[in-house]
Amino acid sequence: MNPLNSLLLTLINALQTVINNYAITIILFTILIKLAVMPLNLKSRRSTMRTAALQPQMKALQEKYKDDQEKLSQKMQELYRKEGVSPMGGCLPMIISMFILFAMFYALRVFANEQLVVQFLTFYHNPEIDPSTLTDSFLWIRNLWMPDSPFATYLPDVQSLQLIEFDVWNRVSAELAASGVIPEALAFADRNAAMAFVNEVAAPFIASDVYAPYIAAVPGLANLSILGIIRFTIYQVGNGWFVLPLLSIATQILMQKLTMQQQGEQMQQQGKTMIYVMTFMSLYFCAIYNSGFALYWVVSNIYAIVEHIAFDRYFKQQDRKAAKAEEVGI
Repeated sequence: MNPLNSLLLTLINALQTVINNYAITIILFTILIKLAVMPLNLKSRRSTMRTAALQPQMKALQEKYKDDQEKLSQKMQELYRKEGVSPMGGCLPMIISMFILFAMFYALRVFANEQLVVQFLTFYHNPEIDPSTLTDSFLWIRNLWMPDSPFATYLPDVQSLQLIEFDVWNRVSAELAASGVIPEALAFADRNAAMAFVNEVAAPFIASDVYAPYIAAVPGLANLSILGIIRFTIYQVGNGWFVLPLLSIATQILMQKLTMQQQGEQMQQQGKTMIYVMTFMSLYFCAIYNSGFALYWVVSNIYAIVEHIAFDRYFKQQDRKAAKAEEVGI
C-alpha cells in the first residue's frame, strides 16, 4: 500500500465515522478531493484556453519555418514566453487526477472486500438474520460493495469471495470475533488456505437452502451468452439496474467533449481517440467493480462538468472586464 492509498483510506474512514453512510461518504469525499485540486485545475484551464487562442499564430509559424525545425522550435518557445503560456500547463492536474483515480480504486476495493467478508461471515454464523440488513444500500442499489447490475447478486457470491486476500479474511474476522458477532477468528496462513475455505466451506453454504434463494437466477435466464464469449446471468434479486455504468458513459463523453472545445485542432483530434478509450474504461470499471467505485467515478465526472462550465463563465467574465478596461484606457 503506497502512502496515497493509505492516506485516502484513513480520510475515508474518518469521514465515515462522522457520517455513518458509505454512499454519502463517497460523494462528499469526492467533492472535497475535487475542491482541493481546484486551484490547479483553474490555472490549467486558463493555460489551455490561452494555448488554443494561439493556434492561428502557431500555424503561421509552422508554415513559415516548416523547413527549419530548430528555428520553428525557437520561435514557438518565444511565442509561449511572450504570451505567458506553458504548453505543458494542463498536464499536472491530469496526472494528479489519474493518481487519485487509481488510489480511490484501490481504497474502495479494500472497503468492498472488508464489507463482503463482514456480510458473509455474519450471515454464515447467524443464518436467522435478514441478510438485507447487513448490506450498505443506496437508492436503487441493494449492496454498495457489489456491481450496480441486474447481472450481479446483491449478496457476495463464490466468485467475489475468491478475490478477497487472505489477510483481509483474518483481520475482519478477528474484529467480528472480538465484538461477539462470530465465535472465533480465521487464521489463514496464505491465499491457498483462504481459497480452500471459500471452496470447501463458503461454497456449500452459498448453495444451501438458507443462502441460495437470495442469489437465485430468473428461470431460463442463467448462464446466457453473447456470441459464446460474454456470459451472464439475470438474477431474481439483482443488485441494481446498470444505472451507474450508463451514467459513467454519458458523463464521461460530455466531460471530454466540453474539454475538447477549448483545445487546439491537433489536441481535438487526439481527444476524439481519448473519448473512445475513456468511455470503454468507464463502462468496464463501473460495470465490473463495486458500486462504490462507480459512484465515485460518476460524481467525479459530474463535478468536472459543473466545474468546467463555471470556469468557462468566469474566464469569459474576466475577459469582458479586461476588454472594457482596455477601451477606457485603464
